[in-house]
Order: sequence, then structure tokens, then C-alpha cells
Amino acid sequence: MSVAAEGLLRPHWPSHGQRVHVMVSGGADSMALLALVSEFHRTVPRDVLVHHCHHGVAEAADQWAQFVADESARRGFAVQIHHLTLHLGPDFEARAREARYAAVAAMVSAGDVVMTAHHRDDQIETLLLRLAQGSGWVGLAGIPVARALGDALLVRPLLSVTRQQLRSLLGLRNVGFISDPSNADQTYRRNFLRLKLLPALSRVAPKARQDLLALAQLASNRVAAAKDALGSACPSLEQIQVPLAETESMVAWQVRFFAQMHGVYAPSTEQIQEFSRQCFAADEDRIPELAIGQGTVCLRRWGGALYWVDLGTLLPEDHEEEVKTLRMAPNSAVEVRVDNGVLRLQNGAASEDVQVYVAVQGRSFRLGRRRPLQSLKQLAQSLGVPPWLRRSTPLLAHGDRLLGWGCIDVREQELIPHGLRWQWQMVPRQMSESSVS
Repeated sequence: MSVAAEGLLRPHWPSHGQRVHVMVSGGADSMALLALVSEFHRTVPRDVLVHHCHHGVAEAADQWAQFVADESARRGFAVQIHHLTLHLGPDFEARAREARYAAVAAMVSAGDVVMTAHHRDDQIETLLLRLAQGSGWVGLAGIPVARALGDALLVRPLLSVTRQQLRSLLGLRNVGFISDPSNADQTYRRNFLRLKLLPALSRVAPKARQDLLALAQLASNRVAAAKDALGSACPSLEQIQVPLAETESMVAWQVRFFAQMHGVYAPSTEQIQEFSRQCFAADEDRIPELAIGQGTVCLRRWGGALYWVDLGTLLPEDHEEEVKTLRMAPNSAVEVRVDNGVLRLQNGAASEDVQVYVAVQGRSFRLGRRRPLQSLKQLAQSLGVPPWLRRSTPLLAHGDRLLGWGCIDVREQELIPHGLRWQWQMVPRQMSESSVS
């Protein structure tokens, strides 16, 4: 095994029983990564799956897919060819990138590692693009070495290596690769930066590349300091809400971290500043909102907290109330699929009758046998259920006694242990079907 494979891959290699996913276009960079993975795999074997995305826009796309399939088979690796439905036009690079990641994310499991061949020159080009876009510190920190991708970890083990070093690696190992003619098309911004702007910038500022990387390090330090300052109020991928930070400037950091965690572009500085201002200036009964990305998600302030809201998981206002009565036998399991998620129930040793309300409205429940009836609004306020989740989150009851709302269990814990347990998972509406099984 080469020193390069050992030094670059070992820090990111998954545990035994977990899979390595390698995204391979067939170009020089990804073939260098594939060669290194093959070398390290021979010493530390893992189940390796190569992913190639067929964009369907290049004449030679079929030949490229076959090349990657052949090279993968020669190394003993399985290959998955993803046929993407894409069309040339505005934002093609961004749309293609999102489609590739979505295709791979659908095939990963918890603990898996997904590897891409981003290298140091990609990092420099990304920094220039983000400077041109007026990016803040989070953007100027550059491409992260690792981030979440679905249930897996996406890593870029080659970020410390230059494009030229990867070409030399291929030459020494006599590894072939594909030359995509679109890489010379300067109508794509990244190609223009690589072929025109960076060479010109280097002539007038020979240390430009080093200075850009130094800027990225400075930005990374600022980002790390902000995360430390936020503490438990710093967003993570597992959270849909965090306590609202104490100042407008720290709320701005929360916005950028939420966007980064979910892999989307943050709004402009002006939009973030205005939202941060509203978070403190708006009355308590108001819900300031900031659209993110293409408007499919947003951030909302409510009740002293900041919420990440996926609008695709919310039921429409005209969705009619549904009531499902479940007569659960002892030690049984039931899965309830609704238009925006899945509710999984597991019963204990005693039988249980449960009513599941979807898009509940106009009803009253009590929090205990001897407690007074309360309206849905009163219950939601006392339990901390945000307004937009009240109709979009299933409510569980036994008669007029509330058992839970979404993931919130409201049963009196001092009573005998409860046999019934449940989990609620929201998914975009178009990804689920209504049924009870």
C-alpha cells in the first residue's frame, strides 16, 4: 500500500461492517481516488460500492458509464449507475450536483462513508466563487472535509492534494481516465475561473492561491469560535429547533449554520440581518420567517426558539381531519402512513386502544383522567407545539385523554410503566402514501 493511500484514506475509513461509497465520474480526479481506495482496500478490506451518475446530456455518456463499470469490476468493486434526468440550462452545475448527492444518499446506511475526489484546486476555485457571491465566514471556510449525507458521512480525503499531484499519481500507476470536453467550456463559471481568472490572478499576485487558502483558514477559525460561543444553541443536523441566541449577530450565525448543516445556500447578508432584527423586534404573537434556498424550507422564530421548517412536510390547510382507531393486541406493532410521514407504534404486554388524529381540529382533550378538558390551542401552547405543526403532526389519544402529540409523550410518568411506545418521522408529502398496515 502506498504512503498516499495510508495517509489520505485511513482517517476516513469506516468501521468493519460499514460500506465505502466512491463517487466516480471517470475523470482524472475521481480515478485517482478510485486507485487509492483500491490500494487501501487490499490492506483494510471493506464493502466498496462505486457510484457513477449518467447525466444524459453528453454524447459519450454511455461510454463513460461503461468505462467506470469496467474499471470498478477490474478492482473487484460493485458499481451503481445512476441515470439522472437533467437538461442543460441555467444552474445546470448546481442541479446536477444536487441530483448526484440525492441519488447516492438514497443508497447509504448509518455508519457508511461516501468519498468524493474534491482536491485543493477545487477548494481554491470554490473560495473565489464564494467571494464573488459575497459569502460570509461560513462560506469562506470552504469545502468541509466532512459533512452528513443522509445517514452516511460524506468525506473529501483529497482536499490537501493538488490537481497536478493527482495527475502524477495516475501516471505512476498507469491508470486511464476520461477527458470530458465540457471541462473546456468557459460558459461554466468554474471552468472560467480555472482556465482564465486564476492564471491571470496568479500573474499579478503570485501568492494568490496561498492567500486564498489562508483566508479559508481564518474563516474556519471564526466559524469555530462562533460555534463555541453558541454552545447548545448551535444548530446540528439532528435538530429542527434550537434556543434563540441572545443577540442579533449570534442569530445570524445560527441561520448560516442551519443552512450549512442542510447543504443549502444561506440567504444574503441583508436578508439574514433583517430576519435577526425581527426575531427581537416582533411581538411574541408574530412568527418572523426567512425563506431558504428555493423556498422549500424556511427558518421561523417562535416561543424563544429558532425552527428549521421543511415546507414539504406540512399538510395543506384544506387537508381534512382523519381519525384512525387502532386496536392493538399485546406485543404487536402497527405502522400508520399519512401524507407527510410515518407513525410507528409498538405495544407492550397489554392490549391497547388508540385513536390517531391527522389534521386534528376543533376538539378538546385532557392531560390526565382527572384533568379538565382543554382546547387544542391550550394544549399546544402548554406542550410547546408550534402553530405550523399542530395540524401536520399526528395526535394520539385514548378517548378524550391525550397520550401524545407527534414525538411528545404527555402521559403521567409516575404511573405504572407504559407498554405503548411510538416514533413519528416526517417526510415530504410526495414520498409517502396514506395507508394503515
